[in-house]
Amino acid sequence: MGVPDRFAIEYPRRALELIGMLEASARDNSLLGSFGLLAASAVLTIPFERMRTSHFLHDQARDDDLVENLKALEKADFLKAPFWRKAPDGGTWRQSRIVNTVDKVHKWSDQDGRDPRSEEANTIQSRKASEVLRVLRNALAHGNIIYLDKNGQEIAGNQMVYMAFLSRYEETAEQREQAETYRVVITTEEAFLHFVKSWAGWIGGLDLDRRVASAA
Repeated sequence: MGVPDRFAIEYPRRALELIGMLEASARDNSLLGSFGLLAASAVLTIPFERMRTSHFLHDQARDDDLVENLKALEKADFLKAPFWRKAPDGGTWRQSRIVNTVDKVHKWSDQDGRDPRSEEANTIQSRKASEVLRVLRNALAHGNIIYLDKNGQEIAGNQMVYMAFLSRYEETAEQREQAETYRVVITTEEAFLHFVKSWAGWIGGLDLDRRVASAA
């Protein structure tokens, strides 16, 4: 395999090919959630970092289109973002906050005393794509991921249905001093893999215009 011309774009394309080769085996062995995390750790984290102007390998002349597309995600609603292959099921995604200790899942509470997994606490409908992506990216980078069963609980031996992604929430200095609070995104293993494949396909196609022009 050759050295890529644009790593941030060509790498996700190659990763998407590997996902296609291995997905059936992951399903057959009931490892879909772990497979999604395996793919996302690379497919989300690497391109996301390489699309930022602060990255030391960023080349303004070469990568300006990547930066523009990343900035566009700051204005796009997550559930309507341009990277989706098909519209996601909004009911499979949740975003909320955890203001108490995160290591006791059954005691999770948001700022209003609600269960962060509840529909009442869910803010995903109003979240921009960049907000959700940053939680996912931070969780993947720091290992802040918890498997949950069908009731949203972390009980060893139970079948995993949901995955919770946590990122430190530090809005004000006062909050940082008083407690560790986290942003949390929760989704199903199926919905997460759909996101991973959609994201990889979108990133891999960002230089389509350049490729068409080159082939003409």
